[in-house]
Amino acid sequence: MKYLKKFNEELNTQTYKNAARKLKQILKEKPALGKAIKAEERANKLELHSKDIEDRRDIESWKKEVEQFSKYGEFNIEMSRPGTPSIKPKVYSFYLDIVPEIEQMIDSWDEEDPDNREFTFGFCAALIPKTIEDREEIKMNFNNDFWNGHTWGFWIYPTYKVVNSEITFKGLIIYNYDSSPNHQIADRKTAVALKRLLVNIFDPIFDYPSGIKDIPNMYDMIEQSAIQGLEISATYGIDMGRIQEDIKKLPIMDFYIQ
Repeated sequence: MKYLKKFNEELNTQTYKNAARKLKQILKEKPALGKAIKAEERANKLELHSKDIEDRRDIESWKKEVEQFSKYGEFNIEMSRPGTPSIKPKVYSFYLDIVPEIEQMIDSWDEEDPDNREFTFGFCAALIPKTIEDREEIKMNFNNDFWNGHTWGFWIYPTYKVVNSEITFKGLIIYNYDSSPNHQIADRKTAVALKRLLVNIFDPIFDYPSGIKDIPNMYDMIEQSAIQGLEISATYGIDMGRIQEDIKKLPIMDFYIQ
């Protein structure tokens, strides 16, 4: 703790939290000493400072995500808290960071019966509030769990099923990331925009980030790690173009959260 004041630059937030915890421990174990060194006051200041650093870094992360994903369109999504009548449902405008979630399919691929299986090309939709005011209101009323500028919204699973070597497209499964808060596509315009975005992700000329440093383009990442890496194209005749066409054929109602 005595070394904190020697640093001009900001330290890791955990450093301030650890110092605050030690001060509180002194106050508990040695009350007289704790009072003499104003342990409680100093601990509170350190905790507030740590929170302030976290908030500023989170806002910077949010600004970066807005800059990166705003070009892919706006999506109106209603948020609600069932069982909390004091908080009314509200529609917010978001940008979406569609994050690929295909690791589980890759990890379990060789353990399943290749002639009778179900597999999905999973995504998780991260919600990036359009304005800082919306972001703060969402944190206050619906979900204060923001990470890297966004909060998690819903899962998206284009799903295929293999029965006795015959493959069919089961359609799209979309459901909430967690039991609370609830999210729902607010209007047809947003459902159309979500469908368009998913279709475009499977288009080789669409430049959408994968979030993976080694393979930064989403199309390339899915193509290399799943379609080619798991030999899905060779085994089942499913390539990126087939997935794109299957999603195109789905009715707009399938793009609402179930």
